[in-house]
Amino acid sequence: MIVYRVKVRVIKMKKVYRFTASYCQPCKALAKNLEAVQTDKEISVYDIDENLDFAMLYNVRGVPTLVMIENDEEVKRISGVHSTTFLQEWLNS
Repeated sequence: MIVYRVKVRVIKMKKVYRFTASYCQPCKALAKNLEAVQTDKEISVYDIDENLDFAMLYNVRGVPTLVMIENDEEVKRISGVHSTTFLQEWLNS
């Protein structure tokens, strides 16, 4: 019998939580800008009115807010509307 030993390296991808609100005009502008950005990161959208506990868990004080998570820890965040160029750099750095 032949036994192969293989090293497996688990890589957790960064993910992004986008906190928004249905009535928030800057949130809609940010969403439009994000559509134009190329990224391999998973972006999950949370309405703060429907997910208040989750928003509080991440200490969200205003919308729109993007929180980047890696290995279940926050690595960076931004709030407000940003250009597609800035978002591209922020998401892929």
